[in-house]
Amino acid sequence: SSSSSSSSSSRQRSKEEGIRYRALYWGVQAASLEPEVLRSFTVLFEDYLPIRLAGRRIYAYLENLMEEVREERRGEIAMVREIFPNWDQMADDTDAKEDFLECARDVWDVIMDEALLLDDTLETVGESQQSKEGGVVSLSQMIRLGIDQVLIEEGIVNDAKELECIARQVALEGDGDMEKEHNGKETRHDEEGGAYLEMTFPIFMKILNQCTIQNKAQNLNYGNMLQNVEQKVKDQRAGSLANDLDTSTILASKAVRSGGSTSCEKRQKYSDSYDGYVSTFQLWERKFLGNDNAASDVKTSSLSSSSTRQSRRMEILRGCFCGARNPKVAAALKIVYMDYAALRLAGDLIFKLMSKIAK
Repeated sequence: SSSSSSSSSSRQRSKEEGIRYRALYWGVQAASLEPEVLRSFTVLFEDYLPIRLAGRRIYAYLENLMEEVREERRGEIAMVREIFPNWDQMADDTDAKEDFLECARDVWDVIMDEALLLDDTLETVGESQQSKEGGVVSLSQMIRLGIDQVLIEEGIVNDAKELECIARQVALEGDGDMEKEHNGKETRHDEEGGAYLEMTFPIFMKILNQCTIQNKAQNLNYGNMLQNVEQKVKDQRAGSLANDLDTSTILASKAVRSGGSTSCEKRQKYSDSYDGYVSTFQLWERKFLGNDNAASDVKTSSLSSSSTRQSRRMEILRGCFCGARNPKVAAALKIVYMDYAALRLAGDLIFKLMSKIAK
């Protein structure tokens, strides 16, 4: 099919890329809601050629990547609909029937995000770790996220062992080869405990279907079940130390440690430099605010004079202050600073320019 061919031609993305791209896109979304950050970006883009050139390049790259992800998503949903044409009829709400698989794919996005946030994700460096796919979740990760508990409560599996057996059965039926042909991703199965048994969205949905058939749970409300899965996965971080941190901050921290040892060393060096910049901007903001709480509006104090409002560099500085205290914006800019040399140089330039104003 056309969806199969387009998906199979997509470049494979590693888990470390998945972590960085999520932090980047969340940061872009957060920045779009901060007028001072947007204005700062506008002035930088208009006034500095190196930043303009680098910005256009990264925009084109991320735009193409986003279209890849959209096409992959459409292909996965089309594959599930082809295998199970009645899945869209599982929703109780008539208006929601056509959107059921879209909603199911949204739940899968949550599962993937939370799997990336597990403590040991990308802790082991090396080629084998880098080769894992960002759109694949292992059975062991699903169990750690508590998905097996929801399925047990819903009555479609008796225990985690049965879930593992069904998952292995599905993987060995030949659908792994279909999945590989569809989107270029392999489904691997290990010999001990299912620790590396991995699945994509279509395989996950097939496993749910097989569990339902095997345990004769014909009256299962799939919509409620998927909502319970989503809530359970999100609740797994509730009460943990990581839950006190913004998700983007956690992802940025993991991105520093992703890849081989050489990449980690470089990223750690750049991360330390970036953290130093952020801390300095926060100190400068407190200075301009007369040591007041940084949560108040930066346009007060010495930044509120008419001459300052007309200064384009001061607009940049205000945006830097705002971005430094927004975790999602700060995390995204850290990813950019670590991974893109041209924008790293631009960041160093911006800091030097702002130093002349702040000091």
